[in-house]
Amino acid sequence: MENFVLYEELFKGEHSVIYKGRRKGTINFLAIHCIDKSQRAFITNHVRLTNEISHKNIVKFYEWYETSNHLWLVVELCTGGSLESLLAQDGHLPESAVRNFGVDLVTGLHYIHSLGLIFADLRPAKVDY
Repeated sequence: MENFVLYEELFKGEHSVIYKGRRKGTINFLAIHCIDKSQRAFITNHVRLTNEISHKNIVKFYEWYETSNHLWLVVELCTGGSLESLLAQDGHLPESAVRNFGVDLVTGLHYIHSLGLIFADLRPAKVDY
C-alpha cells in the first residue's frame, strides 16, 4: 500500500473502512477499502467474481492487496454518494431522476445477470452515483 496516498475516511463499517485515495504519481482518485482479514473468504470470492466485470453502471474493481493486518481493495470512486444519502437529504426525487436511476440499475443488473451472477443485496445504500 506504499504506492497509495489515503485521504479522508468516506465510510466506516463493522469490518472495514473506505478511504478516498490515489495512486502516487497520478491525479486520479479512487476508493480504497481497508478490510479486516477475518473477511478473507468473502473478499477473495468478491475479487474472483468482480475482477473481469466492466460496465459503466457497475463500480470498477482495479486491484487488491494483502498486508500483515488487512486486505485492501482498490475500486472506482463514486463521488456523489449513495442513493440512501441523497434520499435522506432531499426526502424524495423527481420522477425523471427516478427514471434515470431505474434505467441505470436495470442496465447494470442485466449485464451482471448475463454473466451468470446475481446481486441479491440491492438497496439504496448500495447504489452510488
